[in-house]
This record gives sequence, structure tokens and C-alpha cells, in this order.
Amino acid sequence: MNNDIKIQFLGGSNEVGSLAMVLETGGIKLLFEYGMTPSKPPAFPLPAPPVDMTLLTHSHLDHSGMIPSLCSEYDQTILTTELTGEISSLLHKDSIKIAKTEGYAPPYNSADIKEAKHSIVPVEPSQKKGIGGDHEIRSHSAGHIPGSLMFELVGSRKTLFTGDLNVIDTRLVKGTKPVQCDVLCMEGTYAGRDHPKKREELEKDFLDKIDEVVGRGGVAVLPAFAVSRSQELALVIRKAGYNVWFDGMGRKVSKMFLKYPKYLRSAENLKKALNKINMVHSDHGRKLALNSEVIITSSGMMDGGPVLSYMNHLRNDPKNAVLLTGYQVEGTNSRLLVDKGKLNFYGVIENVECEVEYFDFSAHAGHSELVEFAKGCNPEKIVLFHSDNRKALEEPLKDVAEVYSPNTGELLEL
Repeated sequence: MNNDIKIQFLGGSNEVGSLAMVLETGGIKLLFEYGMTPSKPPAFPLPAPPVDMTLLTHSHLDHSGMIPSLCSEYDQTILTTELTGEISSLLHKDSIKIAKTEGYAPPYNSADIKEAKHSIVPVEPSQKKGIGGDHEIRSHSAGHIPGSLMFELVGSRKTLFTGDLNVIDTRLVKGTKPVQCDVLCMEGTYAGRDHPKKREELEKDFLDKIDEVVGRGGVAVLPAFAVSRSQELALVIRKAGYNVWFDGMGRKVSKMFLKYPKYLRSAENLKKALNKINMVHSDHGRKLALNSEVIITSSGMMDGGPVLSYMNHLRNDPKNAVLLTGYQVEGTNSRLLVDKGKLNFYGVIENVECEVEYFDFSAHAGHSELVEFAKGCNPEKIVLFHSDNRKALEEPLKDVAEVYSPNTGELLEL
């Protein structure tokens, strides 16, 4: 049997976004992820060839965003967890809404989204699934967000595709462990950057900062990604006794998480955390939230969502604070806030007088954690992707295995 492996990235090789990787071996062709970059305008991967199966590690748009467009082209079998399927569908619907608001042509329609949902064959972490020929797919939890997976393809050689991974336990999910393999395809989002603090220390600093803001009579605004980050923050502040309001898509996602408790570290704790929080359902709720102590709201990069309406009211008072907890991509509103102290309110750029601080609540492994993870997998070959700084990882990994950093469109034969 021919055990050559051919790999080609259709996107997301040397950038964080639009991830898509085709792998061909022993007569089967697989597509791992088919994402988009939610920039303005959005960016997409190269067109995908017909494949035997699509494997989706998790729901974030840079991994799942173009799956419906795939389903409008060909019949698909998509392997992923049920939870990922549900959340992806919610994010796909939101993408259409955003495209219309921003004046871009949506890359797919509602029928394509339904088709994508029907194409899912659910898998669980630790499950094995034969996929034709002598190949089997084994799923492993990725420790990134609830329901996220890594996929191990087992034939005459073992290939592990990590998707996004995290090795430390967070409040929501337990970290992942290395998987022995011959070929390791690994993300490098944080290549060259370590997380500056241990999680416990970070959480303490974060709570201290909220105390300080509330103590001076201000409101702490926490712009947070709807999927995973907003729930993580709810858990971090659960026992602090603040008057907290929660707005945006994160509320729906929280319900989905609780519907699939097996993907959570403690569904019980999440339920308790959410029960202590006031949910915003109306304009009246928004008014009440403005007079509270803490507001958790989407969007995480402040490009839309309720956060802008709150900021419009709160931006001129230096007693208030915006506490960013996610990575601010170039060109986003939150990046403008960090770099220039300004925000774009639907085309009008305004100064922001309130305090701005960043806390690194990342759900990705940092640089040294990636190196340790790769060593633990003990591969012969490593393929790096989903990173704008792969060079930083190439050097330390040279002693572990042969390292490849292919560009988008380039065919790699291993």
C-alpha cells in the first residue's frame, strides 16, 4: 500500500484565518477545516476539490466559516461533535447577517447552512471510526473550547491534525495531552509568544482590576467572544458578588453548552455562574446594565454587537474601563482602541476616555507549550500552520523532527 502523504493548504498556512488543508494518502482524500477570515471584507480559502470526507475540529469561523459553501458545491460527510455542529450553524447564520449589514455579498445562503447541518456525522472524543481502505479516524479532545477535537488518521502511518489546541485546564475545559504520531500537523497561533502569566495569577489580577473599577464607581465592560470566552469569564467572576449583566450571542451559546454537559469541565459550575448573572433581553435591560458593575457582551473584537451601544454611553467617563480578554487582530475596532484610544462607531471615529486594559485569557497553547506538546507527540515530521510567525517554532522543533512550513497552494509530499 502506498503510504505517501500529500498535503496542500487552501488557506491558513501562514496566517491565522481561512484555514483549510487537503490531505491525500492511500487512495483517500480528506479536507480538514474550511474556514474564513472575518475581516472587512471577509477573506476566503481557495476552492476545495471533491473529497471523501471533511473533518471539522471546532466552530470558530476561521475553521468552520466556509463549510456551507462547500455543501452548496458537493455532497459532504462532515465529521465533528454535535455541539460544534450546532454552534457552527449559529455562527454561519450570523455571518450572513453581518455580510448584509456591512454591504458584502454573503458567500452562501440559509439553504446551504441547513445542508451543512444535515451533512454532519457526529463523533465524540476518544471515538474510532473506519473511513474506507485501511484507515481509521480517532478523535481526541483538543482542550481549546467545549466540543473541540484533534483528529488522528491511522493507516500505515499515524497523522495528527491538531486544529487549535490548549494544554492547560481552563474553567470550561480540561487541557489536551500529546498523541504519539509519525506526522504532526500543528497550529502555531502563539508561535514566538508565551502567555505572560499562569492562569491563577491572571484571574486574580483580572478580579483585582474589576474591584478597582467598581470601587471608584465605574462600570467594567468585558467585550468577549460569544463562543467560550464569555462563558469562561462568567465562571471566573462567579463568586465575586458583582452585579453582572450578559448581552449578545453568548447567551444562546451558553444554552448550547449546557445542552451538551459532557464537553464541559463542570456543567454544574457553569449553570451556577449563569444563574447569578442578569440576562439582557430588551432595551430596558440595556439601560439597567449601564448602571450595573460588570457587562459581558459581544463582540470580542468590538466590530459590532451590543458592545458599541454600551461604549457609546460609557466612553467619556474615565472611571469606567474596557477589559479586553482576547487577541485583537490587526484592523479590528478593539485593536484601534488599544493602539489609538479610539473606537469606530459605524463609521464615526470617537475618542475613548475610559481605561483600557488587556488580559491574556487565550484558549491557545503558548509558544513553549506548543514545543512541549510537539516533543510529547514524538513525530518524525511536523507541518506548521495557522500562524503568522512559523519561523519562531521552526528553530526549537528542528531537534524534534523534520519541520515543514508550506505556503498556501503549495503541494507537500511526505
